Amino acid sequence: MNILGTHQVMAFLAVIEQAGIPALRVAFTIAVIVFLFGGYVIFRRRHQFFDRDPNVANDFAVTRHNRLRESYLFGAD
Repeated sequence: MNILGTHQVMAFLAVIEQAGIPALRVAFTIAVIVFLFGGYVIFRRRHQFFDRDPNVANDFAVTRHNRLRESYLFGAD
């Protein structure tokens, strides 16, 4: 590619980049807000997600670990 064509392409890419910066900032700001909200929800409900289940007999940390390990190794549901 000749020098004139290279300069035209570079100028064109610079214009596209400058026009896209506000849109990218908005998109990434929305993504950060969604991830922060998701983390907040998981943090607030962590006991429901990760604590022992009162409906399961002998649901202690070691038992849960063994049960999860067994389902991972043998594919049990």
